[in-house]
Amino acid sequence: MIRTILNVLLKRPILVIYDVTKLCNQRCLMCNIWKTQSCDMDIEELEEEIKKLSKFGVGYVFIQGGEPLIRKDIIQVVDLFLKHHIKPTIITNGILLTPEIASEIAKRRCNLAISIDSMNPELFAKLRGVDSLQKVLDNIEKIYKMERKGNWSITTTVTGLSKFTDIKAIEQYATEHNFMYAIRPYIFVKGVAGKKNDELMYKWKDVAEIFLYMSAKAKKNNYLAYLVYQEHIRYIKGEKMPMCDAAKYSFLMTETGIKSPCIEFTDHTFSLDTFRKDRKVFSDKLEECNSTTPCFYNDAREIGVILRNKWAVLWNAPSIIRQLIKYGNFF
Repeated sequence: MIRTILNVLLKRPILVIYDVTKLCNQRCLMCNIWKTQSCDMDIEELEEEIKKLSKFGVGYVFIQGGEPLIRKDIIQVVDLFLKHHIKPTIITNGILLTPEIASEIAKRRCNLAISIDSMNPELFAKLRGVDSLQKVLDNIEKIYKMERKGNWSITTTVTGLSKFTDIKAIEQYATEHNFMYAIRPYIFVKGVAGKKNDELMYKWKDVAEIFLYMSAKAKKNNYLAYLVYQEHIRYIKGEKMPMCDAAKYSFLMTETGIKSPCIEFTDHTFSLDTFRKDRKVFSDKLEECNSTTPCFYNDAREIGVILRNKWAVLWNAPSIIRQLIKYGNFF
C-alpha cells in the first residue's frame, strides 16, 4: 500500500489492466480482441510477473479478456494477485459465471463486473454475437443473494442502438439484485481493441437523455461515478479532454506478460525496470493521441478523474465514505 501511495504522488501507475486471455465466447460488434491468438501465461509465469508488479507499486488489477472465466484456473489467478497485495476486479460477460465460481469470488476481496448491454434478447444477441442473455440472467439469479467481500456490479456499454428505456430496465434489474450499476460510452479509436461499427456510433443528442439521467442519479448517491459521468459527457460532446491515465496511473499487461501504456498502443512496450526512461520514448505519441483522437476507456481515466477533482472529492467525503461502505472499493 505504501508503494501504491508513493506511485500516486510520483504519477506512476497503480492499476494494471490484465488481458488474462484473448479467448472469448462472444463475438461483440464493438470488439476485435477475439480475432487474435492467445498465448496465456501459466500460473508459475504469472506469479513472477505479479511479484514485479507488486514491487513496482501496482495496487489494483482489472482481470479481463477476452473472457477471463474461460481460464479454468481463474480463482488461482485471483489468489496470486491477493497474495501479493494487489486487489483484483474480474470483468466478465457472465456466461460461465456458475454458482461455484461466484461463491469462490464472493469469499475473496475481489470485485466482479458483469457486462449486460440490453435486456432485449434480440438486441443483446446482435451486440454480443451470441444469444446468451437468458443464460447470463439465469446465472445472476443463482448468485445474487450471496454475501460478498467485494463490489459486484453490472455495466452497460452505451451505443447508438441503446434506448433510454432499456438502460432504465437494466438499472432496475441491477438494483433489485443487489448490484451496483454503471454505464460507459462505446469507444472506437485505432481499432486494436475497439472495432468501428457505424450502427454503434452516436452523437451527443442520441445519448444525452441516458447520460444526463445517470449523471443526475449518481450525483445524489454515487459521487465518484458522477465525476466520471461528467467527463463521459465532455468526451461525447467532443470537448477538449485532459490527459488520460495511460502510463501515468495505469497500463496494460497482455496475456503473455508484455506491458504497454494502453490497449490501443500495444506496439509501444516497456519494462518495469526502465519504466521512467521508456515512458519518455512514447510520451509524445500519447500526447498526440489525446489531442487528436481522445478516447474514454474507463480503465485509463477513472483515477485521473478523481485526482483532478480532489477538492470536490474532499468536500463530498461524507457521502463518498457512505458509498464506499455500501459498495466497497471500486478498483
